[in-house]
Amino acid sequence: MALASALVAGGVIGVRHALETDHLAAVATMVEGDGDRPGIVGASWGIGHSLPIAAIGLAFVALGVHLPESVTRLFEIVVGGVLVLLGARMLLRAADVELPTLRSHEHDSRAHKHLSVGGFSLGADHSHVHGESFAVGVLHGFAGSGALVIAMVSAAPAMGQAIAFLGAFTVLTVATMATVSLLWDRSMQVGGTRVLRAVAGVVGVAVGGMLVLEQVGVVV
Repeated sequence: MALASALVAGGVIGVRHALETDHLAAVATMVEGDGDRPGIVGASWGIGHSLPIAAIGLAFVALGVHLPESVTRLFEIVVGGVLVLLGARMLLRAADVELPTLRSHEHDSRAHKHLSVGGFSLGADHSHVHGESFAVGVLHGFAGSGALVIAMVSAAPAMGQAIAFLGAFTVLTVATMATVSLLWDRSMQVGGTRVLRAVAGVVGVAVGGMLVLEQVGVVV
């Protein structure tokens, strides 16, 4: 493919890829609806998702190899399990069950976050990346359609086209998911936070459960 075609294809596929059901379900279960940097949640997912795809895709172009199906199947199961857990956690929050949270405050003009459960807290360094969303994005990068994107990259005739495709894919994936998380957070702030949290939780559990069942052969 020509360089321009690679850029267009990467961008279009990046948007379409970010809007897949399991990706939306994952991010929706991590947006709190409190206006605390919701775009970072989506952007962190997009960055985490794109890193393994880019690294493996470029390595495969250089080496001329392909990702084994057994590996993608394993990550599908892991991603499904994570989605179920995230969905269950969101359902608990919708029911006002107290869960571990990160609370922010300052020491000597430096911002810190602490993991708090009741009166107990553990300190953590300030971060501009949403670690949980980033980690889920990385897992998604190895699973399902992420493997298909890697396969497309590995079919590129030259490294230049592969880099162009991946660059456009990454930028549009991050931008799309950041926008989605902002819109979801805004919807939760406007009204019906508990209902939207419950919806996100149910969707997360349902989609995650379907992924796991499909990979173990229960759902065809």
